[in-house]
Amino acid sequence: MADLRIVGRAFVDGRILDEITVEIDGEFISSVSVGESGSGPRLLLNKGQLLLPSATDLHVHLRDWKQAYKEDVFTGTSAAAAGGVTTVVEMPNTLPPIRSSGALKERLELLATRAVVDYSIHIGALESVKDAVEALELGACSMKLYPTDLERLESHLRVSRMSGMRLVVHAELKGGDEPETVKMLLSRMKVGDDIRFAHISRAESLRMIELAKMGLGARITVEAAPHHLFLSSEELDENVRKISAVRPPLASRADRHYVFSGLGACSVDFIASDHAPHALEEKMSEPSAPGFPGLEITYPLMLTEWLEGRLEISVLVKKLCKAPAEYLGIPKGEIREGFYADLVVFDTRARWNVSAKDFLSKAKYTPFEGRPLLAKVVSVFRRGELVYDGGLMVKGGGMHVHELKQRYG
Repeated sequence: MADLRIVGRAFVDGRILDEITVEIDGEFISSVSVGESGSGPRLLLNKGQLLLPSATDLHVHLRDWKQAYKEDVFTGTSAAAAGGVTTVVEMPNTLPPIRSSGALKERLELLATRAVVDYSIHIGALESVKDAVEALELGACSMKLYPTDLERLESHLRVSRMSGMRLVVHAELKGGDEPETVKMLLSRMKVGDDIRFAHISRAESLRMIELAKMGLGARITVEAAPHHLFLSSEELDENVRKISAVRPPLASRADRHYVFSGLGACSVDFIASDHAPHALEEKMSEPSAPGFPGLEITYPLMLTEWLEGRLEISVLVKKLCKAPAEYLGIPKGEIREGFYADLVVFDTRARWNVSAKDFLSKAKYTPFEGRPLLAKVVSVFRRGELVYDGGLMVKGGGMHVHELKQRYG
């Protein structure tokens, strides 16, 4: 007898099937079958509801420590759960920053006590191979290079190559010129390098990466954020210009269309929120602090694109769920026997408008304010446990991805 059976419409093996039974035993999916089957407690999905794998977000800022007034681990991961995201990877530009094994240990201890969803961490730029090896042993996901770190790019590439530490790069340099920075980075790469370009926003950048993917012999991956997929500098209402300030800045309408096309063309590998909350007064100051919350609406935004016929659901699930989980090496992102039961029930007949005042994040603003959406999170399961059901159901319980991989074997 299963601990729980979820019966109804689900996305399985690359397509939507009208009646599927997903059995959950403990933390794992024990079986997936057509029709209703098995025994044990049952969750019967309503008409219009759809069972999907939960998302993994490779790019979030949870703040906390000296920036807890912006966001903290609990509120940030609560926002993740409310958005159908059950695994997040945190960026290291905290205050103080995560740029040593000691800081990484301290951060992992905090996450272990306060995180609602599962987690990993990108460590900041490291100066020695020894430090990188230690960070990898602690479970660091990769090493994040910010614009100032690119001034010592060759040193960081050497550390990456000798330690096996992957790199994630914020490609802005020389006054924020993304294409020029991408060109410089590609010119320095060698066979065997593993580099992820964070939040790519310009068509020219993506075209160069597309060519490099075909010929460099390195592992090059690209993430795109919803604001660069759906918003442009040309279409902004004057009232939201400060709210929408972000790095890299919003680009042209043509840029965003090209980056969006990269989802279907497979040149964009991941969708990530770049959840980056600030206090409202910091957003309204001059200059405006770059970034805004995104965890709670990224999945609904992407599902709305599917429901309105602009994106295949197979592409959406791959970029938001399956590929990010594979990048982390964890069995999530698919509704499959033996995988962790990380699942989300969506109401695909919902009609609602984004309202930041309802966010679980501390940041109650968004450039998507008032945007009509067609899919709403109903219930979220993290490793078989119901963590969100119209409201938050837990106060913690998230685990380090490093431990999840060890337990799974």
